[in-house]
Amino acid sequence: MPKRASTAEVRRLSEAGAQLVEVLPPSAYEQEHLPGAVNVPMTELDAEAVSDLDPTRPTVVYCYDHECDLSARGARRLETMGFSDVYDYVASKVAWMAHGLPVEGSVPWSSRAGALARGVPTCRVTDRVADLDGAFKGDDRQCVVVDDDDVVLGLVRREVRQLPADTPVSDVMQPAPPTVRPSITATELAKSMDKDHRTYVLVSLLDGTLLGIIQREDLYGQH
Repeated sequence: MPKRASTAEVRRLSEAGAQLVEVLPPSAYEQEHLPGAVNVPMTELDAEAVSDLDPTRPTVVYCYDHECDLSARGARRLETMGFSDVYDYVASKVAWMAHGLPVEGSVPWSSRAGALARGVPTCRVTDRVADLDGAFKGDDRQCVVVDDDDVVLGLVRREVRQLPADTPVSDVMQPAPPTVRPSITATELAKSMDKDHRTYVLVSLLDGTLLGIIQREDLYGQH
């Protein structure tokens, strides 16, 4: 039975020389794929299609995301063809990109949120309004509330500085600010923000770690 692999495990396997196989159609592979991966669409997965692969080497099979079953089916198919060390990357390509890891393909990284995000002030949930005096600089409109690992917990707006100095940040923060993963393209993000009437969005990794912020005006000319 194929072994299930996490993103961290796939990264380790890849760095150690494992074979990466994307079983999605060529159009999806060409848009983005894990570095060094080969494309063997599930519809073409037979002995001839994998003849250039080494069945004795670790082989990681992936598809689009955790709801796509092609990686599981592809991994099982490889085992029936004699591959002895097969891994099913269940979370697949979306999770890889959501961790901010590099991909190859026709969509440049410069057009994705991870490249467009810019710095944003941060504060702690244990702070008080008095502690925010030095947080906002220039045109900064938001301060992101994070924990010691920079995981997003909430957000406070510049206007809260008008409140009493001893007001706890935890009492005035927005607890669920909108976030996107670094892999989303500027075009996709602009459409989403317009649909939801959002003026900003935070960019974070799959584990909630803050990367930065994108204001709607940052996307002008990027899509």
